[in-house]
Amino acid sequence: MKKFILISCLPLAQQILENSKSELTMEYIQYMVLFFFLAMAMIIMMLIPVVLFFSMVGNLISSIGYKKKIDRGTNFKEFNAESEYIKSLCKKYIRSYSNFCKYFGGLAAWNIFSLLYVSLSFESFLTGLKEYFYFPYYVFQTLSNEKIYNSIYVFKTEGMFMLTIAVLTFSFYQIGKYIGLHFAKKNINERNLNLVIG
Repeated sequence: MKKFILISCLPLAQQILENSKSELTMEYIQYMVLFFFLAMAMIIMMLIPVVLFFSMVGNLISSIGYKKKIDRGTNFKEFNAESEYIKSLCKKYIRSYSNFCKYFGGLAAWNIFSLLYVSLSFESFLTGLKEYFYFPYYVFQTLSNEKIYNSIYVFKTEGMFMLTIAVLTFSFYQIGKYIGLHFAKKNINERNLNLVIG
């Protein structure tokens, strides 16, 4: 009788074992997806100011170079405002100056809003700075532990502030593009090259 009961329970035990394996597989997949997205978010948050800074400096150097070339090109006696070379230089100058302004606007917004967050959210400014820069590393530490599910709730407030800073940075990045475009065209028009940019 005992053998019959054991044999009759065998399919049930196999089903329970298969269910637990599939649950473990699903939990593992959820963990890996969560790990991937949190890691990518932290890497992006750390790289935004670096990318903005180097892009800003590169476009500043380019716009200064194009401005000098335009000045040299317009000083010739045979200057022709319809010259393809001058048109090309003016378009490149406008593009690089506009890019410089958008990267500058994004970087300025990142720094200003980060400083506001640090100064308003923490008791002292120094403690706030330490916590602000330690935050991504602390999140990475929790990703390696089994605390990954709790880290979403623990870092919810900081994550929302960081996301807000990133959205505001992107907004000022876009605003800077149009401001730069306006000033670049104004600089070109001051050189009596309004025929070039149409």
